Amino acid sequence: MSIDLTSPDQAGVDPRSSYLAALSVAEQIVAGAPVVPLSIDTRSYGEWKYGRYGVSVHLRQPADVAAFARWIGAHVTTAPRADGLHITTSSGEYHGTPFHAWALHSDVAWIKRQAEMAGQLAAQAHDMYDLNADSAHVVPGCAPDGYLTATVDAEVSA
Repeated sequence: MSIDLTSPDQAGVDPRSSYLAALSVAEQIVAGAPVVPLSIDTRSYGEWKYGRYGVSVHLRQPADVAAFARWIGAHVTTAPRADGLHITTSSGEYHGTPFHAWALHSDVAWIKRQAEMAGQLAAQAHDMYDLNADSAHVVPGCAPDGYLTATVDAEVSA
């Protein structure tokens, strides 16, 4: 059985419609994502505003989060936690339903590789667009950490 309620218009004001839309997105994630989640939960509180249902996707390792993010078109971030572990996450919306994909790990080599790759991508983008060192905020993803977004009034000279 498949419930295709992934349109934000169909979710409407009724919390049941929003919940069914989140379940439909969860079904599509399990069916189409390049990695199978360890668990997938629908939630209505904590990560999103009250009354809005979303999907929390628990993945096994940070590379799974990166593969999921590429598939869904989102960014990946990694942050340290107080317990010594790191959390790699990707958040956004899929068909109008918020999602949060995450993996806990202690893979310091992963973090080092990601920092190096972000630096290489920033250098390539600066070369491609002929940008100076102060223009990292102009092109999304061109900063050494790779997670900045462009401002509304920013311009890129060709």
